Amino acid sequence: MKIGIYSGSFNPVHLGHIALADYLVAHGVVDEVWLIRSPQNPFKQADCLLSDEHRAEMLRLAVEGHRGLKICTIEDNLPKPNYTINTLTALRQLDSTDEFHLIIGADNWEVFDKWRDWEIIIRDFHLIVYPRPGYAYPTVDHSQYPNVMVVDAPQFDYSSTAIRAKCRRGEPVDDMVAPNVLDYIINNELYTNE
Repeated sequence: MKIGIYSGSFNPVHLGHIALADYLVAHGVVDEVWLIRSPQNPFKQADCLLSDEHRAEMLRLAVEGHRGLKICTIEDNLPKPNYTINTLTALRQLDSTDEFHLIIGADNWEVFDKWRDWEIIIRDFHLIVYPRPGYAYPTVDHSQYPNVMVVDAPQFDYSSTAIRAKCRRGEPVDDMVAPNVLDYIINNELYTNE
């Protein structure tokens, strides 16, 4: 089975995240997308993150009713900070029959050579790169990187950072997050006191 691995802070998860995952499943790029809420991204400050529990619950709510989207909690049991190579290696050790495809945006593709053991990731796993607003359309030399695929997935011109800022200002975000996620944000008064 082809499994897309979509890892992120999901602080909060938004409609763009889910639309991308839905697109990859619907277009047969992968059979399933496993969304992994990273406890700590090595490139981000941990002090601006909501608790793991809040982010996990919003992710659970966001994938409800979406065929082929699942939540994977493997990083909860790995050493911090979470390096992608460790996550992918641990997944392969759990199930060597699946083919794991790391999903990253054009923003991360531009700096992929800064990731820990990026050469091993590119050699031993598959990558799916999607376009991001404000970044050059990703290009790949397939003779050099045969395991990397660029997909022309839909783009959304908003981010979790923008959603948090709007919440702080009391502005609506109902066009950016699923209704049940929005209810969770409001009911738990999230992102109002950052």
